Amino acid sequence: MHYCGDVELMLQDYLDGYLLESQREVLERHVARCPSCRRLLAGITRIDDKLEELGEVDVPGGLAGAILDRLPLDAYAPSPRRRILRYAAAPLAALFLFAVGFLLRGRYVMESVDRAREVEVAIAAPQAVTVAVVGDFNGWDPKRNRLVRSGHEGVWKARLKLPPGTYQYSFVIDGSRWTRDPGAKTGIPDGFGGENSVMVVDG
Repeated sequence: MHYCGDVELMLQDYLDGYLLESQREVLERHVARCPSCRRLLAGITRIDDKLEELGEVDVPGGLAGAILDRLPLDAYAPSPRRRILRYAAAPLAALFLFAVGFLLRGRYVMESVDRAREVEVAIAAPQAVTVAVVGDFNGWDPKRNRLVRSGHEGVWKARLKLPPGTYQYSFVIDGSRWTRDPGAKTGIPDGFGGENSVMVVDG
């Protein structure tokens, strides 16, 4: 059901031929049932016809300035709503960008978790008491990923679940001795005179 107020907004577009076919049908059905809107449409049509008969009209010079000069000063002041929107626009925009960034980051993290691969790292350290693996995947924190001694051969192993990518890593033996992975094919200077190992996790 359409109300007269809804239809009134469409009348001028109807006369100008801008309405979609479906909108035009709705308007015409309403006007056929509503005497008030029928009279309004007839009145607007007569005004449009009279304006068409006038043709081009020369606007006197300075007319716009004279109209603006006669307006009260508060007519130039922005409405309270516009003032509120002006001051609220920046925080709202920042909040919107933060929300979009948060959602995209969450989506990226979820996709990364879904695509994560399990990889095994190992090192032979028969005399070691503790062994940990550190890298750019765990903030180089020796407490995050401890290796477990496997059998009597002194081989320490750990399984990591990492998204596809290239990672630098090293082993920390007994909490103080940093060493690269002897089984890694690639190394890169660590900036402290030593080397980090490089691991590639395929996608």
